[in-house]
Amino acid sequence: MKKITITNAYTWNNKGDAGILLATIDCLKKVYNDVEINILSFTPNLDKEKYSSDVSIKNVESNILNPHPYKHTKIGKIIAIIKLIINLVFIQIGMIFFRKKTVLKNKSLVLLEDSDIIVVCGGGFLGGKKLDSLMHIYQIYINSLFNKPLYVIGNSIEPMNNKFVKRMTDSVLKKVDFIFAREEITEEYLSSILNKNKHCQIPDMAFMLEDLHFEFPFLETLRERYDVLFGITVREWNFPLLTDKNKAMNNYINALQETLSYFMKEKNTCFIFIPQVIVEHGDDAEIAKKIKEQLPNELQERFIIRHDDFSPYEIKSLISQLDYFVGTRMHSNIFATSMKVPTVAIAYEKKTNGIMKTLNLEDYIIEINTITSEELIEKIEVMMKNNKEIRKHLDNRIQEIRKEIINKTLKVLSR
Repeated sequence: MKKITITNAYTWNNKGDAGILLATIDCLKKVYNDVEINILSFTPNLDKEKYSSDVSIKNVESNILNPHPYKHTKIGKIIAIIKLIINLVFIQIGMIFFRKKTVLKNKSLVLLEDSDIIVVCGGGFLGGKKLDSLMHIYQIYINSLFNKPLYVIGNSIEPMNNKFVKRMTDSVLKKVDFIFAREEITEEYLSSILNKNKHCQIPDMAFMLEDLHFEFPFLETLRERYDVLFGITVREWNFPLLTDKNKAMNNYINALQETLSYFMKEKNTCFIFIPQVIVEHGDDAEIAKKIKEQLPNELQERFIIRHDDFSPYEIKSLISQLDYFVGTRMHSNIFATSMKVPTVAIAYEKKTNGIMKTLNLEDYIIEINTITSEELIEKIEVMMKNNKEIRKHLDNRIQEIRKEIINKTLKVLSR
């Protein structure tokens, strides 16, 4: 039996991150016949409850540095940062001078020491201007201290302008045994700091999430009333490249509202908002409500806002029973396309473009910074026209993607 600890996991409340974690576990089960999985996450109590149904998952504990929970105010964030720094200092001193005692007092460190393999969960939390990426880099650094095979599977590393962040990131990633990049930008960066036998590119791990079927009775009612059912995800975004961020956010909301209105009137369509991120500060449903409020009164009942705490498996199954999908959340687009549902992706970061390029569906991307209802409507209409061709293409491409992920991970992890 392989004892594997997966670190740097986020939270069940972000279904994209949860999907990556569950898909990674599904993949590891295919690579190794018998596994025991431990998870280090930012919401261990919640995640322990949600993942407990999988008998292969034995323990869920906290990432070494964990700011959660904290108050989302300026003072709250400052306090969280101070706590992180204090914890980092104590852990660092302890691991250098009192390693045995430090490990025994920390459940997460015990799991790392008992592991046969350590895996860093996929995602987009490294690099960029974000100093909080250092929190993740420190976790990877701690992982490397245990001299176990250490793999980073399915990550994006944003370009780094901050020299300190880049220096620390470069230094720690060189300690990793192998890194699987999930898109070209990250692969190019890794090529600049690592030997070619220590990294390669694979599609996003979320493509490996198992396809399961669930029944949704409310869909039957909607099918009786409407000719076409669309799924949709939306999100709050800070538009880092634009000066007038409020104007950009309003433009995004208006473009979606106008697009929904058009298809509701012209195609007898219903749109179903899929809850992808349900955290208290940053719940996607808040943006969905703003869109719904701007719809004409007679059309508002055609925009269904779900507030369910769906699992990633349930979200995939729900989307699979819809006709089309319009997604801002990147992993909702992966869930949709992996179920062969034609999708238009609204790109807020280049990782979305990378995913659609992996699928050979670059024609169905619209940039959030410049989105207009006219362009979005046009892309959706083209997608609907090419429905059968897209579904056939995805049926073949998803199989190829999954084979590529399995073959590449098997080749490296079975060394």
